[in-house]
Amino acid sequence: MDFMMFLNEVKMSSNVEVQSLAASYGVHFTLEEIQLLRPLLDDVSLHWLFIGIPKEFITKVEAVLGPSKTEELLEMYRNAR
Repeated sequence: MDFMMFLNEVKMSSNVEVQSLAASYGVHFTLEEIQLLRPLLDDVSLHWLFIGIPKEFITKVEAVLGPSKTEELLEMYRNAR
């Protein structure tokens, strides 16, 4: 499944389904965190795979998840590339 298809699947899934999907990758979100992160999905760009994630976006994610959990996710992203 390509990145954009995955992103669309996440957008169309319920919060509980997203929570389960994330957990299958070892990422544990609360339902509240998912609800707060959901609007940010529209900001995600395929270009970030090549240019990196903008600091402004990371700041928005950090406001929801806190610095520790955000850094954990960024580390997973770096290791997956």
